Amino acid sequence: MSKEEQTENILAVPTLTPSLEESVTTGFFSLGDWPEKNWWEMFNSPQLAFCIEQALQDNPDLQSVGKRISVAAEIAKVVRSKLFPLVYFNAEDTWQLLSHHGLYRALNPDVAINPTLIDLTISFNYEFDFWGKNRHLYRAALGEAKVQEAEFADVQLMTTTALAIAYFALKTNLVRQRLYEDLYHIRLGVSQLQEHLRKHALFSVLPPLFTEEGVFEAKKLLHGIKEEVQTNRHLINILMGKSPDAILEVDEDLPPLSKTLIIPDNLSLDLVARRPDLMAQIWKVEKIANEVGAAKADFYPDISLGAFLGLESVMYSLLFNGQSKTMGVSPALHLPIFTAGSIKANVRAKKALFDEAVYSYNSLILRSVQEVADLLVLAESLFKQKEDQDKIVDRARRRLSVTLLREQSGLDSLFARYAMEEELIHKKLEDVTLLYAQYLASIKLVKALGGGYHSEYILPIRKEEVRE
Repeated sequence: MSKEEQTENILAVPTLTPSLEESVTTGFFSLGDWPEKNWWEMFNSPQLAFCIEQALQDNPDLQSVGKRISVAAEIAKVVRSKLFPLVYFNAEDTWQLLSHHGLYRALNPDVAINPTLIDLTISFNYEFDFWGKNRHLYRAALGEAKVQEAEFADVQLMTTTALAIAYFALKTNLVRQRLYEDLYHIRLGVSQLQEHLRKHALFSVLPPLFTEEGVFEAKKLLHGIKEEVQTNRHLINILMGKSPDAILEVDEDLPPLSKTLIIPDNLSLDLVARRPDLMAQIWKVEKIANEVGAAKADFYPDISLGAFLGLESVMYSLLFNGQSKTMGVSPALHLPIFTAGSIKANVRAKKALFDEAVYSYNSLILRSVQEVADLLVLAESLFKQKEDQDKIVDRARRRLSVTLLREQSGLDSLFARYAMEEELIHKKLEDVTLLYAQYLASIKLVKALGGGYHSEYILPIRKEEVRE
């Protein structure tokens, strides 16, 4: 297929310039380089780095996918062998009982009835690749190897991002667990105080019942968050290739994220080469394009040359005699005349597969740029919400401080302090949830930008212009 045929329906990368310019003006993003290969180091967490390094080394899914690269590379070598002359050595020692009435002894009555035929032969065979069929098949096999390389990088990216998400989910849930414990103790304190007042006839029965319900609700929250913490630990260990119950030491804190996220300014130009899933799909397109070329070559004649040279004798003593040598040459031509439309149908089927791969690539490129654009909007919204939530938490702290002063002056009861403390806990829970959402958005943005992947190969098929 010509380059014009290959790129006729392929979609160029849509431009993201408006989204980038708008995001930079918010102050939450800055233009810079693409993510580094070890992108997780941006979080300054040695524990996370250790977990990811273990996963890259021991994760069984990565090990399995990695072997596919070796399989595809060896298959490419097998296909490449058809480009060269093939030479074989054959050695045979055949004992045979000849029929008295058979054709062989009827023409050669002096031959022994039970001869031994010794045959030593070197054979040669070569198919002339005038129409490029074998070369196209070899390029297709190389394309499959490159597909596997890109897919391996994509699985690496999915594994590392999934582990990072699980890691920060664990740290978030540990913070939430601590806050739920505080909430439980506050509600328990309120319940005990109300019960004390009820015993002294200063409270009715109804308020303590409501408060006890709140205590049980807090215990339910604790049970639920403990389950989530254990589930997070199991997932991290499994991604690291370990037993789910392996010891996993994680700090119980979640530091604030950087005030700005880095986005590359050449996003539209280099997105294909930076995303392994896009590179895998574009190599599939290239691979099938070569298969189309190989299918077209079936319309033309196959020309091959065979030859052999050797020794043949019915007696070992005469095997290396000059008169025992044998040789032959067998040129061959195979020309399809009537195939009932099978060759044309095969070409059309390959072209249909090519078009399918192109349209799948077009769909993937559109979803990729949509993913980046959506994440820019999401991250901007989360950063704004987090700024406001920080102010809300600060005001809740200040109100608690005022309440403590009023309590010390006898202007507020202990109930007011408990109420302010519980309200502050709820504000902190919302804050830590937003902080985790920021981490989640930043990791997803790294994944959408390829996670530090960069193809070492020149793009085989690409539209240079950028679509608006």
